[in-house]
Amino acid sequence: MAKKKALPEVVIHNFVAKHMHEVNKSQVFVDRKKNAKRGYDKHKKGRYSNDYLPFSCTVFAVL
Repeated sequence: MAKKKALPEVVIHNFVAKHMHEVNKSQVFVDRKKNAKRGYDKHKKGRYSNDYLPFSCTVFAVL
C-alpha cells in the first residue's frame, strides 16, 4: 500500500473569522426597566448642594 499524503492545515484568510472567538463572548445582561422600577438611577441628580459649587451666583450688597 502506498502512503497517504498528509492534508495541509486549513488556513483562514478572513481576518474577522480568524479573531471572532477572541472578541465575541457572552455578556451579563442588566434589565434597565427592572432597575428603574426599583429606583436605580445611573446618574444621581441633586447630588451636591450650593455650598460646594465653586462659582455660586451670590450677590453681595455694598452699602
